[in-house]
Amino acid sequence: MNRFLITTTTAALALSTSALVAVGQTSDNAFVDYQADAATELFASDLVGARIYATESEVGDTMEAGSEQEWDNLGEINDMILSEDGSVQTVILGIGGFLGIGERDVAVDFSQIQIVRDGDDATDYFLVVNATQEEMENAPEFERSEVEEEMEETAAEAEAAAGEAAEETGEAMDEAATEVDQAADAAEAEAEETANEAEAAASEAANEVDQAAEGAEAEMEEEMNETETNQ
Repeated sequence: MNRFLITTTTAALALSTSALVAVGQTSDNAFVDYQADAATELFASDLVGARIYATESEVGDTMEAGSEQEWDNLGEINDMILSEDGSVQTVILGIGGFLGIGERDVAVDFSQIQIVRDGDDATDYFLVVNATQEEMENAPEFERSEVEEEMEETAAEAEAAAGEAAEETGEAMDEAATEVDQAADAAEAEAEETANEAEAAASEAANEVDQAAEGAEAEMEEEMNETETNQ
């Protein structure tokens, strides 16, 4: 049976679903006091670009020093895909080709990759996925465009939703502004009407005062004339 092995130099970030779930269960805060376990967890930065090898021999949890010299160099890890919960779902392997020419990407289920220790040092290991030569040769090519199309579709939906929300917000703001303008116009009209009524009342009161004064003056003049006539 053929096996494909991925060499890395250090390990320490939780890429397994169990490790990620454990982190989520220990704190409701976005920031956690987390201590990585090199024996079970890996840094993603160490995996991307790591070399990939194949061997015809059976490989257990540990290996003898120098046995990697018998392996064939297949390629390297080009990328990893995360699920919505943040766990690593798939590893993208670049296999075949020379200097990037003729290389093709294949997807490997991350849960199928096991750690093979190279001695007692926790940071010295290989990652192994069980597969036959035939399975490797017939592995379907990973088409990044499909993922990108889904991402673009999701982004377009989000953008459309944001645009619709912005449009609704703009309409609501315009409606509110119109209502404010209408209320201001109504208040101005009411104030103007009140002022006109007050002015009319003041004018009427002034006329009444003038009429009363004129009446009093005429009455006094009449009395004076009667007095002169009697004399």
